Amino acid sequence: MARLYRHKRHGWQLVFEVYFPDGSRKRKSKFFSNKVKAERFLALAEELEQKSYQGLVSQEDLKKWSNWRLLSTEEVRLLGGKEPIEAPSLGEFAAKWLEERKYKVRKSTSLIEPVHIKNLLSFFGSDRPLNSITKEDMENYRIWRLKSVTPSTCSREMTTIALFFDRAAELGFIDENPARKLKPLRERKERQPRAMTREELKRFFEVVKQNRHLLHGMAYEIFLTYYLTGMRRQELLYLEWEDLDFERRKIKIQAKIEKDGFITKTGYAREVGMSKTLAEVLSKLPRKGRYVFGGDTPLIHPHVITDTFRMLRKKAGLPPSITLHSLRHTYITYLMEKGINPKRVQELAGHKSFATTWRYAHALPSDKIEEDMLEEELG
Repeated sequence: MARLYRHKRHGWQLVFEVYFPDGSRKRKSKFFSNKVKAERFLALAEELEQKSYQGLVSQEDLKKWSNWRLLSTEEVRLLGGKEPIEAPSLGEFAAKWLEERKYKVRKSTSLIEPVHIKNLLSFFGSDRPLNSITKEDMENYRIWRLKSVTPSTCSREMTTIALFFDRAAELGFIDENPARKLKPLRERKERQPRAMTREELKRFFEVVKQNRHLLHGMAYEIFLTYYLTGMRRQELLYLEWEDLDFERRKIKIQAKIEKDGFITKTGYAREVGMSKTLAEVLSKLPRKGRYVFGGDTPLIHPHVITDTFRMLRKKAGLPPSITLHSLRHTYITYLMEKGINPKRVQELAGHKSFATTWRYAHALPSDKIEEDMLEEELG
C-alpha cells in the first residue's frame, strides 16, 4: 500500500509498489520537499498500485504515470505499454489549451493569450517536447522578451505562460511548472492612478456636450455613465436595460460569460448606485433592444470609445496622462475623498483585493493638513 513518510533530509518520502503481469513486483520510492505535491503523487501512486495489482492498466494510465515519472520506460513496457510514452509537443498542447481557454475567459483575454503563446512557440519551436522546458529555458525566454517589451508587458505574458504550464502539470505532462520557479520582475516604480481634477472634469464634459453626435449620438450618456458609476469599459458596453432599476436607482453589473460576451475582471457581479442626474439621462435613451448602448448587440467597439475619448481630451486641452480609465480612477478617488468607507469603495469598484482600493487613498492631495489638528492641543 502506498504510504507517505516524513524524511529528515528530503522532507517527504513516497513509497509504493508496482505489480507486473508476470507475477513480479517492484518497490519504489520518490522524495519531495513540498507536502502538497507529495500528497498529489500519493493519490497517483495508490491508483498505480491498485490498477497494476488488478491488471486493469490502460494505455492512458501508462501515459499519465510515465509523464509523472512514476514509471520508467522499461516498466511501462513490462506493464503492457506498446511504445515509449512521451509528452506532447509545445505546438500540440498549445492548440488544445487555447481552444479550451476560449470558453473560460473574457473575450479580450481570449484574444491576447494566443499572442503570448505564439511568442513562446517562436522562441522554442512548435516541435519542442512539452516536458523538456526547464527553469533555465524560461529565464532565457524572459530575457529574450525583455529586449522587445517593457517589464510590465513581459510580466503579463509570463502570467499567461504560467497558466499554460499549470494545465500541463494538472494533466500529468510535466512534474513542475518551470514558469512558476522564476522570481517576479521588479518594477522600477509603482504606477499611481491618475484621477482628474474638478477643473479637468468640467472642461472635459463641456467638450463632450459640444460633440454629443459622436458614438452614435450617445457620447455624453456613455462618458457620464463611465464617470458616475466607475464601470470598466467592457462592463459599460454590455450594460443591459434589465440591470437598471430606476425606482431604487441601482445598477447591477453582471458577471456573465457567454459566446461573444464578457466577464467582469474579477469574475464577480456587483451593484452600484445611480445618481439622480444619471437616472434622468439614461431614462431618456430610446430602448432599441437588449443593451443600453446598442440594440440586440452593443453598437460600439471598446477601442472606438478609447479613441473618441482621446480626441475629446485633446479638444479640451487636457494632458496625455489622462486616459479613458481616468474616469474610473476619478470615481474611486472622489468616493474616498468624500469619506466613504474604503471597504464599501472596494465593493463599488469591484476590486478583488483591498490593496488595489487603498492605492487610491492618496491619489489626489487633500486640502486638509492633518498635522494642523496637533496644534489645537497647544491651546
